Amino acid sequence: MPTDLDLTVASGASVLAQRVAEQHRATVVLLDEQRETLRVVLKDNLHLDFCLFKGTTLEEDLWARDFTINAMALPLQADQPEALVDLIDPTGGRQDLHYGLLRATNHRAMLDDPLRVLRGIRLAAQYHLTIIPETGVLLRQGTRRLASIAGERIWQELSKLLGNSGAYPWVELMDRDLRLWHQLLPGRLRMEETQQNYYHTENVWHHCLRTYRCLEVILQELPLALAEGQAVLAALGQPLSGGNKNRLQVLKLASLLHDVGKPDTAVTQPSGRISFHGHSLAGLPYAHALADILKLSNPERDYLLHLVRYHMQPLHHYTARDHSDLATYRLFRTLGYASLDLLLLSLADLTATLTAGERLSELTPYRSFIHNLIRQYLARYRNWQPTKYLSGADLIKMGILAGPLVGEVLEKLAEAQITGTVKDLQTAQEWVKEHVTT
Repeated sequence: MPTDLDLTVASGASVLAQRVAEQHRATVVLLDEQRETLRVVLKDNLHLDFCLFKGTTLEEDLWARDFTINAMALPLQADQPEALVDLIDPTGGRQDLHYGLLRATNHRAMLDDPLRVLRGIRLAAQYHLTIIPETGVLLRQGTRRLASIAGERIWQELSKLLGNSGAYPWVELMDRDLRLWHQLLPGRLRMEETQQNYYHTENVWHHCLRTYRCLEVILQELPLALAEGQAVLAALGQPLSGGNKNRLQVLKLASLLHDVGKPDTAVTQPSGRISFHGHSLAGLPYAHALADILKLSNPERDYLLHLVRYHMQPLHHYTARDHSDLATYRLFRTLGYASLDLLLLSLADLTATLTAGERLSELTPYRSFIHNLIRQYLARYRNWQPTKYLSGADLIKMGILAGPLVGEVLEKLAEAQITGTVKDLQTAQEWVKEHVTT
């Protein structure tokens, strides 16, 4: 069942929309006053969009649309629309859909609305279409005007593309053939110009592209690789607060941006090796800039920044060799609500590094490590809350001065519960008396 239907009429679009809204007790939203375009939102989030013909006839309207597969119509009075007996298809969209071809309706299709470039790529990814050469030329022409499009419209189409499970070939085409990422990603060119240390055989940008590719493969294989795989995918499919984008879409965006701070932190050591200390923090201004370009919502922006900032933490935990309950708790406390996402991003990051350098044998222990952390998080840490044997007021009564120290002691008490030192009110009081100077 479609979630949106486009209805086009020769006249009276606003009157028709109002009648439908009244009949279904719905609300009418004016989308474009000049073109008399309106939306009625029905139950189950079904959108009905009403607009006037672009041109004087329906055929002219269909020829003025973006792609032939989007330029077919059925009359409302058709008794059996599923039989397609009444299909109006002047541009040959049905045949193109049958043969899996993406074809623009006219030579000005991308110039009239450059957002159609991204829509075309998204449609090709979603329906496994081949872009015919002539349309490829038009896509490249439209790319040059994409900067004139509102950021929120770009993000709307881009997020739909990223929501596809096998979008990598199209994400890569956006870079290689259309140079779209040069326009969208702050720091894109410098990433390509920055070589890395001996751990990497690719420049920063190509490593990020490979990370994206590895992330998609990991996600596709997750249900078979991990018993908890479906639970992880379900969590990633949850919408971010206050919007219709889910965690997975922003996670994929972050994979393309996670090392954007490396050019600013690159230092060549006397040995010739290059270090990038602090590159996670250095990447935050670029993530902020991308969020501004795409007009991300506040939850989307915060989530993107969180992923860029903490993408190295799982690997640091691995190399530290302290995998105790306390160390693991501290890791998940840092990763927070994006723990699963950051574990997968870290695995994709290292997978990209090791596959590029043909060092796959080194990947097995890290994959097992990440899978084990996922199991621990789902089984123990995701919903765990420390028992508050003592409140802040209780600590003050015990002689601790009101202020930041109270919060620090409460957090230490939570850690003591993880290690098993604090088990009840008595052991909590004893721990405070032993470890806190009043």
